[in-house]
Amino acid sequence: MIVVDAARELGQIVRWAIAVIAGPSSGSYGGFDLREGDRDPAAGAPARYGGEQQPGAPAASHVADLHRDLRTLGFLIAPDGATTFDRRTRWAVQEFQRYAALHGAAVEAAGTVTTTAGITDARTTVPVTSTDGLPAAVPFPVRIDAEILTVTGGLGTPELTVTRATAGTAAAAHAQGAVVRSARWSDRLRPEPAWFYERYPREATGVVNAWTRMVLDRWLAEGWRCPIVVEAWDMAGGVPDRLHVAPGGGFADNLWLHTDLPVGAPRMFARDLTATWPRPVRPPVSPAHPELDPVGEWTTALGFDGPLALPERHTWHPEGEMLPENLLPRPAPDAAAPALGDLVRLRDDAGAAAGDRERAGRQLSTFKVVRAVAEVEAVGFFDGVNGWDNAFLSLGPCHWTAGPIAVPAAPQPPRPTWNVRDGELWAYLSYLQAADPAAWTGAVGRFGLEIDDPWGTDGRNLFLPTQDRKYVSRPAVPQEEGVPQQVQQIVAEFDVFRSWHWFYRFVMAGRTIDGFRRRMWHMARLRLRDILATPWDTPGAAATLAAVPDPAAPGGARPARIGDVLGSERSVAFAYRWHILSPAGMVSGGRAGNALRSIVAAAAAAGPNFAGSPAGWTDAHETALVVAFPARAAVLFPPAANGNPSSMVTTLAMVDNWPAWGANPRGFTLPVAALPAAERRLLTTRGSFRFDDSELTL
Repeated sequence: MIVVDAARELGQIVRWAIAVIAGPSSGSYGGFDLREGDRDPAAGAPARYGGEQQPGAPAASHVADLHRDLRTLGFLIAPDGATTFDRRTRWAVQEFQRYAALHGAAVEAAGTVTTTAGITDARTTVPVTSTDGLPAAVPFPVRIDAEILTVTGGLGTPELTVTRATAGTAAAAHAQGAVVRSARWSDRLRPEPAWFYERYPREATGVVNAWTRMVLDRWLAEGWRCPIVVEAWDMAGGVPDRLHVAPGGGFADNLWLHTDLPVGAPRMFARDLTATWPRPVRPPVSPAHPELDPVGEWTTALGFDGPLALPERHTWHPEGEMLPENLLPRPAPDAAAPALGDLVRLRDDAGAAAGDRERAGRQLSTFKVVRAVAEVEAVGFFDGVNGWDNAFLSLGPCHWTAGPIAVPAAPQPPRPTWNVRDGELWAYLSYLQAADPAAWTGAVGRFGLEIDDPWGTDGRNLFLPTQDRKYVSRPAVPQEEGVPQQVQQIVAEFDVFRSWHWFYRFVMAGRTIDGFRRRMWHMARLRLRDILATPWDTPGAAATLAAVPDPAAPGGARPARIGDVLGSERSVAFAYRWHILSPAGMVSGGRAGNALRSIVAAAAAAGPNFAGSPAGWTDAHETALVVAFPARAAVLFPPAANGNPSSMVTTLAMVDNWPAWGANPRGFTLPVAALPAAERRLLTTRGSFRFDDSELTL
């Protein structure tokens, strides 16, 4: 039950109304709009506040005070004890602004349980005033001063039974009246509604403007805290067992940066006290901890590190799986999308309308190709997100990236200064913003993220037609004055997208935002369309393949395209996968890439005569192409020095053998048995690929 002090809330409403009319007022931090580059005074350096030198503030500590307050509220990304407003401070302020704009916050319970007598450092019982407000089941950790003790019994009695000096802390004597509180920070929080007059109404600029100061004052006065907490847990029997002990002892109250806990053993879970995400009714990840949502784990490889979410351990089943009913468009706003078996039945239903049968057949064939490649890229799950490699963050059926790092030549400057290229993830989000604004807002827009290039009606401003034939852009963030500005494309700035809270947002969008998921079907097919529509030869140059009949000009012909050369589900899936990993091999200079051309040459050398028009090629030609893809990959992408096969070779093999799930450790539920027996793999017959090109324009 929510108890409201009416007079107090009325005063807050009046204050908010005055702020809207006349502008907010807060004297916190000297009344300055603190921003990046500001600093407290130091020897030989006057204070800098609001972007200007402030020689009249020789003893001020506004930046240090801001850091203290942000950390008190749970925004531990703020540097501890620092006196300079740096990049991390900006990120922390932006995170506060994002969370303070939500409809819910959290309030930290006051420490009402205290010791009724002093205890020595060896005593294994703790006399307390009560156990109200402590967790309801043992064992659980509590903190008294700097020591963490594990409560093993005594709930509901005047004396707790404890194990001393746990979680890497030392036993110590404690005085009468010492506060006893749960050592798990999130256990001390409870949901708190944030009414319209309590929320931050501006954009997340990272500047401590007057609205930010006013709302931050409110949070501090009310004991409000960050309402989403990311925790590290040690596992037992596949479920969270206990909080992971941080290297320096104790627990990490709220993980932020991907470097906060660079340890691979624990798994990260979120405790979300908001109603930010539209959650379906589903069983908890652990009956003992129904409050937890799986997020991922930290990993490192190839010189990079960060979060990773895999279906074996971190995804929602089956809600997160890329099934037709989760990916394909709904036939009507309140209708369910077709499942795999529905597509088969409609395609094969002689009594159905011809157009409906045709569309079902095209959706089925295209889905098989997209799904087979998605199991390589996104491990078949919307919430199979990657945040550890040189592209910062990747998700979706093609694992669209935030932007690969442009590794400089030797001698290399420090890695934080390395440049970052434009990424496909931002292009997808630009498309989403144009196609489904509500899904865009629910997934990322409300968190103060913008895209530098608007999609328009066809994405032409984001398309690389003569290079990779893919769509790319870059993120932007709002500014205190003026239009949004693109995020500086260097490693130091893009590392924020590896942070645990950004990672959680993208994971939850993949689980719960319907439009965010379904529009991936369109973006994935745009890639297929653009590959298949690529001319085989450079326009205007001599043709190396015979022309094909042109349906748009009856009796006429047009130059061959990649889609004329590749005719089966298997060969199209091979090209699709290859293009994601190494686009230039499939498409380069506005024509078929050299790798693809060498594949056709290898297929021709194997026996069939490829001299005629692709329109006349047969199953024998298609079989030769299917065999040539992995064979040429093995030549063009040789094994590593240690003998391990290349990623291209291993992933093409996965596509070739799809769906070879073995014991199904990832828990896939796609009902492959709903397919006719002859169609349970990607087909290799000529003409078997049927592309669904519906609804690809806005």
